[in-house]
Amino acid sequence: MQSLEGGNQLSSSAKIARLNAKMSLEEAAKNLGISAGYLSQIENGLRQVSSERADQIAKLYKKKKEEIFLASRYALREVFVKNATEKTGS
Repeated sequence: MQSLEGGNQLSSSAKIARLNAKMSLEEAAKNLGISAGYLSQIENGLRQVSSERADQIAKLYKKKKEEIFLASRYALREVFVKNATEKTGS
């Protein structure tokens, strides 16, 4: 899966937040209930992040999700869903 333009730069904030929280990739992944490989893909911009997952990661690192995933893919996804809903009237 390809990341959106700028995804790597934005997702690297997740890695920086994890390192600032003094957590290994494996430790953070275990606390999140996901594999280390999956978390690595998030950090490297190879996986899209749901708003819920962004909240979970931010809570673990004691940050706001906007501090880690500023203007990232989860926000773009939510805007897309909102716009699609408004257009269909659902």
